[in-house]
Amino acid sequence: MRGVNLGGWLVLEPFITPSLFNPYISAGVVDEWTLCAHLGPERAKALLESHYASWVSEDTFKQLKDLGLNHVRIPIGFWAMGNLTADEPYVPNVSWKYLLRGIEWARKYGIRVMVELHAAPGSQNGWNHSGRSGQINWLNGTMGTGNAQRTLLYLQQMATFFSSPDYVHVSPIMGLLNEPAAYLIGAEKVMEWYKQAFATVREVTGTGKGPWAIIHDGFVGLQAWSGFMKGSDRLMIDAHQYIMFDQNLIMMNQSAQLKFACENWGSDSTKSTKDFGPTMVGEFSVAVNDCATYLNGIGMGYRWDGTFPGSKPKSPTSTCTDENDASKYSEEYKQFLADYFSAQLDAFEQGAGWFYWNFKTETNPLWSYFDGVKYGWIPKDANNRGPSYCARNGILTNQTIYT
Repeated sequence: MRGVNLGGWLVLEPFITPSLFNPYISAGVVDEWTLCAHLGPERAKALLESHYASWVSEDTFKQLKDLGLNHVRIPIGFWAMGNLTADEPYVPNVSWKYLLRGIEWARKYGIRVMVELHAAPGSQNGWNHSGRSGQINWLNGTMGTGNAQRTLLYLQQMATFFSSPDYVHVSPIMGLLNEPAAYLIGAEKVMEWYKQAFATVREVTGTGKGPWAIIHDGFVGLQAWSGFMKGSDRLMIDAHQYIMFDQNLIMMNQSAQLKFACENWGSDSTKSTKDFGPTMVGEFSVAVNDCATYLNGIGMGYRWDGTFPGSKPKSPTSTCTDENDASKYSEEYKQFLADYFSAQLDAFEQGAGWFYWNFKTETNPLWSYFDGVKYGWIPKDANNRGPSYCARNGILTNQTIYT
């Protein structure tokens, strides 16, 4: 799998489309929940429909095909399928029709789709891309058990739909839940829920039928999942590999970061494939700083310059001033980005493949696949990349490097 995420489309993220949030931040808007609550049902629906219709188009899929990509991962929120409670301000049902429109464009251009439940009732991680930032009220808190059970009903609905003859070939992969915070909720609780979720899907599809089921490692590390549900029918695990959210990795120099991608992430992919089974990377980017506007949440600051709570700056002179302006990147920096992209692909293709986060952003080029191609650190053909960074530098010599 060589693909990108269509993030910030059917689940809003302030760092991907800050223009949707900027007019309302002074009113306390920080995520899709507060945006919809602030605007009210009709205004929220109008804003979202306008965004859904423009952020992704048929030309998006044509570009992806031309770049040699064969998959897209499309995040959706539970509200896409309706059945909201009275206190949930999301716009129900509307995003589903845009999802189906996107799938038809994917079909036209020979691209397969992974539909990912990105936001669960109650929020599975407390981050804005779960729909609501703040408390985790999924498998946790006063409504945690109820929200976790309610999530199973949405998965049942998705499995029924995507196992039908019209969709089973174009959308053969289904993400059961994006980034549940197992490191906070408890790994055992999340693993038990994933067993229920997998059973729910296979009850609908039957054995040997329907989409692959994808679970996320919950940030407890791939090793913790070794042997989990061994021998299950078309089960895959997803890890999201990022440097910029880890203070220790940020502080490494560029050579060490490249070596880390080749060795550590390559080893993770190889070992997990052996000990668990098919292993993919559903999110990564070339960013080694967290300077993207609102990346850590609105008003949260940045680790890079030490303004994020509990962080220290990369160096005494580190600022985020020019980090989002690709026209100011030196040739040396762009070469590093190209090497870092190559090193990550080397590592992730030890497993089942990868999905870049994201296909585009409004203001943050390091997180935009299209910008990476435009400015030269991402190749124009994902299948014709030239000699791989890790192999060129004699790293991962005991593993197969796919080119």
